[in-house]
Amino acid sequence: MRVRGGFIVTAALLAAVTGLPAAAADTAAAGSPPAPRAMPGLTTADTHPGACVDCHIAYPERGMDARLSVQLARWTRGEVDPRLLRQARASAPTGAAIEGRHPESTDSLGDIPGACLECHGAEAREAPPFAGLIHLVHLDGGAQNHFVTVFQGECTLCHKLDGRTGRWTVPSGPETRAGPEGAQQAARD
Repeated sequence: MRVRGGFIVTAALLAAVTGLPAAAADTAAAGSPPAPRAMPGLTTADTHPGACVDCHIAYPERGMDARLSVQLARWTRGEVDPRLLRQARASAPTGAAIEGRHPESTDSLGDIPGACLECHGAEAREAPPFAGLIHLVHLDGGAQNHFVTVFQGECTLCHKLDGRTGRWTVPSGPETRAGPEGAQQAARD
């Protein structure tokens, strides 16, 4: 009994010092590493190999249509969510005038996000560079953010690791390649 109590105290102390949860510290103290967390494409199946176009689909069960064609149509009409407008302004280059209306660019829907980089590249001067904007949009806002709550903010849903080269990429393709859920929804539309 005394040894068991000492083990529990040691595990709790290890947890406090390392920042590991007590269960992980308990496992570490026993000599076995904790199981890896589920990371799509790395430790579990990649449920969204097309990245943007596999997540940005219609979700009828949630009453939400996240397709980028639908979003772009709203933004072109000047219907930009205030939170998105704040994020666009925060990530825009100094001096860029972000007014809350996206220019017409439906031709970009054939290569998402590749075509977006034409205006939103790393050196963009008139529009928010893609990397800063997209990370704010997908990770800012905590429990109010759909990507955080539904997809747990999982980076590997967008960023894909090539196991041969170690290079990270973000796939690009047409909206119509919207994964099984999107393809079924597109067939119903």
